[in-house]
Amino acid sequence: MNRGKALIKEFLAALVVLTGIARATRAWLWRDRVAVLLYHDPDPATLDRHLTYLQKLCDLVPLTDATAPGRGRPRAAITFDDGHVGNAKLLPIFVKHQVRPTIFLCSSIVGRTRSHWWLHPGSLEAGHERLKRMTNAERLAELAAHGYHQEAHDRATGLSLEQIEAMRAHVDFQAHTRFHPVLTRCSDSECADEIGTSKHELEALLRGACEHFAYPNGNYGDREVGLVAAAGYRSARTCDVGWSDHRSDPLRLPTIIIDDGASTRRFAAQLTGIPLFLHYLKKGGGWRGRFPQF
Repeated sequence: MNRGKALIKEFLAALVVLTGIARATRAWLWRDRVAVLLYHDPDPATLDRHLTYLQKLCDLVPLTDATAPGRGRPRAAITFDDGHVGNAKLLPIFVKHQVRPTIFLCSSIVGRTRSHWWLHPGSLEAGHERLKRMTNAERLAELAAHGYHQEAHDRATGLSLEQIEAMRAHVDFQAHTRFHPVLTRCSDSECADEIGTSKHELEALLRGACEHFAYPNGNYGDREVGLVAAAGYRSARTCDVGWSDHRSDPLRLPTIIIDDGASTRRFAAQLTGIPLFLHYLKKGGGWRGRFPQF
């Protein structure tokens, strides 16, 4: 982010906080519901600041509480997508704040010397956003032309088996497909394999049940929801903006995406859901806070 954009975002965040909008949002929308926060690869110092601030506002709960009845106080569940290798450095922060986050893993990337496709130089050359809009077969062919093959051994960008084992006592690991395709751009068989096989691979890796799922890139439709249900998942987290309670559809849990490097003031503004809602609206997501679909 360039300095100009960063200053504008800080100014708008200050406006949201100092005018009382953030406080009002907590009273009207958050109430005693659950804010499922979504990170990717924050540094430990930033997450420490965020959780220190967050614990002044709400109770920190596991993702399984997202659809539990209210307790009269706001709650937040912490989630991470992709299983980035940098997540291992966050373990002391989880322990310090006594929080049990959920990390959604790409089951055929973690524990191997493989790269998440958008972190490979070939994806940068081809254009990440352009690739997302292709069919899955077209995307893989384009990436192959730029030197990336999803099942080939490459630079490891995901958590290792040793790191996952070291974190298991404090982290809930769940499914985020095998290779992180855009599911709505997959064929029926590709989509079913990415959703169902990811569950089986993680159950074998973790020697336990895998019951929760997160839609890669926030793209999903009725087909994807049906396949998630058929695979036996109990819940699925979207990228739609909102809060959860006992009335929420467990296979369409909303979230609030947090910038990995957000200052504490920007974090406070992002907790309102307003920046994310306005971003989605600009991109065509509509007035219900739905993640813009391709």
